[in-house]
Amino acid sequence: MLSSCIAFKNSKPYICVDSGIFVPMAYTTYFEELGEYSDFIAAGYRIFFVNVSFTDLPINNVTGFSPFRTGVFEGDKPDYSEFDSTVRRIVAECPDALIFPRINIAMPRSWLGANPEETVTTPSGRREALWSDLFRRDGAELLKTLVEHIRSSDYAENVAGYQICGGTTQEWMHHDLAGSYSESGLKKFALWLKEKHGIEKAPEIKKEDLTKNGFSEEVSLYCEFCCEMAAKTVEHFAKELKSFINGEQIVGAFYGYHAFVNDCLTGLLGMRFIIDSPYIDFFSSPCGYDANRQLGVDWGDMIAARSLRLHNKLYFVECDIRTYLTRRMQDSRPGEYPDGAYLQVDSNGNKTVWHGPDTSELSLSAIRKAYAHQLTNGNGIWWFDMWGGWYHDREIMAELKLMKEIAEAAKDKNTAEYPRAKTVLFVDEKAYLNNPRGSDCVHSVNVIRSTAGNTGIPFDLCTVEDAEKVIGNYTAAVFTAPIPSESGKKALALCESRDVPCLCASVEKPFFTADEIRKFLISCGVHCYNADGNVIYCGEGFLAVHAAEGGKIVINLPQKYKVKPLLGADIPECETNKLTLGMDKHGTAIFELV
Repeated sequence: MLSSCIAFKNSKPYICVDSGIFVPMAYTTYFEELGEYSDFIAAGYRIFFVNVSFTDLPINNVTGFSPFRTGVFEGDKPDYSEFDSTVRRIVAECPDALIFPRINIAMPRSWLGANPEETVTTPSGRREALWSDLFRRDGAELLKTLVEHIRSSDYAENVAGYQICGGTTQEWMHHDLAGSYSESGLKKFALWLKEKHGIEKAPEIKKEDLTKNGFSEEVSLYCEFCCEMAAKTVEHFAKELKSFINGEQIVGAFYGYHAFVNDCLTGLLGMRFIIDSPYIDFFSSPCGYDANRQLGVDWGDMIAARSLRLHNKLYFVECDIRTYLTRRMQDSRPGEYPDGAYLQVDSNGNKTVWHGPDTSELSLSAIRKAYAHQLTNGNGIWWFDMWGGWYHDREIMAELKLMKEIAEAAKDKNTAEYPRAKTVLFVDEKAYLNNPRGSDCVHSVNVIRSTAGNTGIPFDLCTVEDAEKVIGNYTAAVFTAPIPSESGKKALALCESRDVPCLCASVEKPFFTADEIRKFLISCGVHCYNADGNVIYCGEGFLAVHAAEGGKIVINLPQKYKVKPLLGADIPECETNKLTLGMDKHGTAIFELV
């Protein structure tokens, strides 16, 4: 059996398997029959996430969408055929493949029917409640049954770790997006209130209270309960799995959205409850869907990635980048899905987030931009080819091969002497509980983070609870919560005591423009690489630019470096502190500082 862990080399996290260090770059797809495994194997990829589910019930309870044709535990006996055949297909072509089962912990129909008090109503039927102790107990037993099969299979020596998923869209959101609201859930809430807050009599909370805008202390407490229950359910399954495999392999969770999602009722804002957990080695979320994934803007992180690294975790980012080859899922599996689900063009003729760029060139630029963001932040990537075939293009695969090689070559790169972000944006997760629902205040984190991506000044995302550990590394700080939590207030006071200048969102001014953020940071002495609205990434010894508009772009470096073009730039290697480029609109170029 392979052993694995997260190992840090030159301050960056890697996957260590039997003492070998592997760059965290992987491939996965929902539609395995259309997966481009051969292309990625030929490009040097060895890590593959393979999906498997306890049930074939929907992963999205609004659209009714499920990628799974077989639920392992839906029949009289377990059916592992869908998962086994995919893994064997990969291993047959790539004997040294490292497989990460991506397990959807969702209860089968028989369990839901037998335990209605442990479920919640959704548009597509009743589903398990994330606060349910019975779900945790029985789900863990099914998890162990599945993993026992995997560990006793003919491909067991290729399995290097696991990712646990669940809830709506497998991202550990409550299935009803309302905290698994039910009569049983309110009883659980009452017990939690007494144990955690010493509140003897729980307030009455009606379903309609959860749709009202504004601040309510009762709803705020319920929101805290929603997030803590979801987070602790994630940790429970991770702990049970870690124990079952004797801690021999890494376990990750698809959880954490506190720099993007603003509704606590989803349950996604509980990272602080589990960030220290010894049972979770990596966290995953997609690169941002900012501005409906339009080009010309940063697609930032949904998690405070700097804090993950502080807590010895890997941020394994889902890069589900649409391309000119992306087609409707209904066309990928004809006859299996209703025409109205996941539209590429809406009823008004507007392109949705499911529509890729129109050309191969722009598709390459989008992939390059997502890669550059993670490369310069030292994060992992798994390319999520959702419906299959999105990257089946010779030029795209040639670049994905080069990207893997660039990351491999950087393993031995000591980046201490190279530029890094001197600005920190603080994420105050618990402040969501203070800010009025539906107001601009709850959108401030996402808006400020997204806007800061076009200032021409790189930044790190960190939670306020980690301010003491990081503040000495930064010249300036931006606080994104208009009504901070107690931890947020302490972090701000710490910055003030250390004479670190701070830009703070407020109720009166919850957002800032890119010009306002840039002007403030420059006044603090933070270096600006480009002030023309382009996206600039710089870190880990690499530099990248994504052009908001076409034409001449000048990048000012903090000092003279040897600049080596890697992708997207046809210029000679040079030693300079001022890089002048001619770029097409929405082009992306990546350089190494050597």
